[in-house]
Amino acid sequence: MISIYVQILLIIIFWNSDCQIIPRIEECGLSCSQGIHCKSKPSSGIFNSFCHDAPASLSSMVLKSMKISTVMKCVQGSQCSLHLNIKGTLSLDENIRGLEICSLSLDTQQSQCTNVRFARKKSKMLNGKKVQVQFNCIEVKVAQHIYVTMKTVPNYCEVKLSQEYYVEAGKFDYNVDRARKIISVNVSNFLQDQDYYVRLCHKWFTCEDAGAFAVIKGKESLKSVSLKYSQLLPCLCIEGWLAIPDARRIQLCPFENGKYYTKVLWDNIVYNPVTQTLAWEPACPVLVMVNLCRLTKSNNHCEDIQNSSKNSSEKVKYSRVDTHPRLCMK
Repeated sequence: MISIYVQILLIIIFWNSDCQIIPRIEECGLSCSQGIHCKSKPSSGIFNSFCHDAPASLSSMVLKSMKISTVMKCVQGSQCSLHLNIKGTLSLDENIRGLEICSLSLDTQQSQCTNVRFARKKSKMLNGKKVQVQFNCIEVKVAQHIYVTMKTVPNYCEVKLSQEYYVEAGKFDYNVDRARKIISVNVSNFLQDQDYYVRLCHKWFTCEDAGAFAVIKGKESLKSVSLKYSQLLPCLCIEGWLAIPDARRIQLCPFENGKYYTKVLWDNIVYNPVTQTLAWEPACPVLVMVNLCRLTKSNNHCEDIQNSSKNSSEKVKYSRVDTHPRLCMK
């Protein structure tokens, strides 16, 4: 009987995944803080496309803090639609009459622009005050790649905010049945007329299949599926995406930070007596430093065997291994 004592030093590489809840609205619109009356109207963007030199008194920081998110507009009796929720902060100035907010689809090159104007008398009284502008009437589709800009009116050079944004949808809730080795996944906040795919995968450079994917029908009232797993590994993730071309995938990796799950990685150490090879192949991505060593008689120290050190992120293999009972992998 071959007795092999094993110690492995692992530095686990993990990933974070964000799954956001999509807020719902019944109506889209424009709002401004500080009690300022503001109104919007569609714009072609052409007349404000050329910039002018800003007055010396105007700071380039007059416009800042643009934030973009997705909201779902749901009117009773009709289908839901996705809209961009765009927020920006403007310091009121006598040289600024308003804002222009534009979105450009980088997939289709189609653009939408909106002109935001402030009540002149009220804005002059609050000169220098910061006002937050929120606009959420630009309709978008899932998986769209959007380029959003916010400019002053008139358009002053170097006073502009821009940001790329991917439109996503979907939120996961899950439950683990360890006895049956099943993960139940409930999906919410996606468009009702679209099917949704869910699968388990092992996250390496890409997320590799860990079983067949399941389909949640958009028209069905039940939005949950049950997926079988073999091991709860730190790289086991739940992945979901809408059943449309080029849909972005949302991932949730709930086991990545648990010490209990990392211990499973040490189980794949195998000795082959026919080929005399000792190998360890991790089931998840790790950066590992390995040495062969001999355990001292007191069992409190393992002396490294010369030239046996290996650094690897994949399979570690030793050939022609002596089957001495005090041989260890460290």
